[in-house]
Amino acid sequence: MSNFLNKYKSVYDVFLDNWAYQNHFVSYLESLMRQETILPTHVKEMIFAYVSGLNGCNYCKNIHAEISKKILRDNNDTNFLTDIEQSEIEEKYKPILKLSHKVNEDIHSISEDDVEAILQYGFEEKVISEIISICSAAQFMNTVVVAHQIKPLDQVQNIASAKMMIDKGYDGLANFMLKRRNK
Repeated sequence: MSNFLNKYKSVYDVFLDNWAYQNHFVSYLESLMRQETILPTHVKEMIFAYVSGLNGCNYCKNIHAEISKKILRDNNDTNFLTDIEQSEIEEKYKPILKLSHKVNEDIHSISEDDVEAILQYGFEEKVISEIISICSAAQFMNTVVVAHQIKPLDQVQNIASAKMMIDKGYDGLANFMLKRRNK
């Protein structure tokens, strides 16, 4: 009898077992989430955490929320995960999370009003494509994690994973895991 659904403890275990094609996605995540773009890294991480929460992927939600908090050095405000309007995030980021909700939950309802709500804060139009790409990447990761039945990490592991992601990035973490696996 197979033990497949108990095999993986992290998404990187899945990636490494399928490295021939998964390495490209890890490189994509490195570019999307860590390169300097229009959106600050902590906002990208908030989007990733928010979408993961919508998809019921606590593994990704917890890690990416922790990364966002560590970057901001703010341990308190994760209210954006449940109530965008009442959260203490900057006003200019609230319409970004609202668009992220639509990308994830009701893609056909996206309208020019959603775009204008973001552009009024001085963002360039191409930020919309960046938001959509982050949502899509989160959806992919959430599918991988949930379908493989990877359990959420505990708080100590979340903190350690967030620190490692901030220090090493996606590529660096993959290289670290490969070296550790090859010992």
